[in-house]
Amino acid sequence: MSERNYGWKRGALRLAAAIALLSGVASWPKAHAEPLVNLAAGKPAKAGYADFRGGAVLTDGTKSSADYASVSSGVQWVQIDLGKSFDVAKIKLWHYYADGRTYRDVVIRLSDDPAFRTGVTTVFNNDRDNSVGFGRGENSQYAESADGLRVRFPAVRARYVRFYSNGSSANGFNHYVEAEVWGTASSARTEGGALQVKRALFDDFSYTDARDEKLGQHGWRVRTYSGGPGPRGVSWGTGQVVFVPDPAGAGNRLARLTAETDGKGKGTRQGEIYTTATKFREGTYAARVRFTDKPVSGPDGDGIVQTFFTISPMARDDDPLYSELDFELLPNGGWGVDQPALWHTSWFTYRSEPWRQDTEQDYHPGGYAGWHELVMTVSGGQITYYVDGKRLSTHGGKYYPRQDMAIHFNLWFLPEGLLESGKKRSYVMDVDWVYHAQDRALTPAEVSAAVRQYRTEGVSFVDGVQEKE
Repeated sequence: MSERNYGWKRGALRLAAAIALLSGVASWPKAHAEPLVNLAAGKPAKAGYADFRGGAVLTDGTKSSADYASVSSGVQWVQIDLGKSFDVAKIKLWHYYADGRTYRDVVIRLSDDPAFRTGVTTVFNNDRDNSVGFGRGENSQYAESADGLRVRFPAVRARYVRFYSNGSSANGFNHYVEAEVWGTASSARTEGGALQVKRALFDDFSYTDARDEKLGQHGWRVRTYSGGPGPRGVSWGTGQVVFVPDPAGAGNRLARLTAETDGKGKGTRQGEIYTTATKFREGTYAARVRFTDKPVSGPDGDGIVQTFFTISPMARDDDPLYSELDFELLPNGGWGVDQPALWHTSWFTYRSEPWRQDTEQDYHPGGYAGWHELVMTVSGGQITYYVDGKRLSTHGGKYYPRQDMAIHFNLWFLPEGLLESGKKRSYVMDVDWVYHAQDRALTPAEVSAAVRQYRTEGVSFVDGVQEKE
């Protein structure tokens, strides 16, 4: 991986007593002894296409190409409601297959949310150009046959299964013959029966502004001290973090971080919010974040970094206890990569002068503008990074956290990535909620169910995380 010079960033962060937010523990449920059953048999199905009338065909058990449901042309989806949440581990899907055609941009997603806004896990994606909008898929195109498509994956708790496609090699329409969703019948959990962890932090950022006294009472601080990361001379202030109504959710509010620049350090202001407590290490970390890839004003093209991370204090250069775990989106490229990419970095230590870092990191090219659920689990010696239910990176060994951390959200400019323009420009990043389950490795679906349960019960904040001696 390319080296990233964080020297100034790390030196400045030592001034903060507690800095971090995003580590967790990932472990999938153990295999069930009981056999899998088709949970979708006879269950209702619907489509995003208003005139869809063939829902019963998808789950009637008939796998003949003569018996299919037709959906309109272009990107379309059909969805099955299992009636309850189950542990799902396998899916079988048949499109029209009599002539061996290939359907384009096939994506399969699972969730406990019927609108697929939260807790979404993608288990199959062969959309190679992001036509559907969920990122470029890594699965292969395939020709349809009587055998159908079979997808196996670690158990995911979900009630709803959604299938996408975008026409076929024969024509622009979408056709479904049958869908089977395989899981364990005994794992059923009715809606509202979400797993709740007592030692957990949840905050949906329902604050008025950065001066709201509850913000401090709940353990958050908006950064105002000087220093990096960012160009020299950058400043930070309470005005860079605001709380705004959610345009997509009545009564909901969002934390909005803003970074603005005129191309010079002294004309640059950046936003950061972090927990004042340094008490987070093993467990599950999650946040729902809206990344952006364009400025809200001014010219585009600056190197901008949108982050959700955890970080510990550092006693000295090459401190062997230093711990940090990062989600970092660079929508305009950077760090030696000339395209948008999401970075996952786990730190062992670093030295400021001369700069040297010891990290394990991966980057995933592609566009990530829009809302995403970021989940990180820290458990059993492994750090696992998920985006929208999909596991993207796994780190471990000496990069596993060795001391407690704080939770941070940060929006900053790459010093070497500023445009040579004096015109002012501004970027934003939104955060809907943050969650941490102490010493518990949860699946992304379980995280979403826990958050949904908090909101159903009207809980906007809880902190049961214990500081350890």
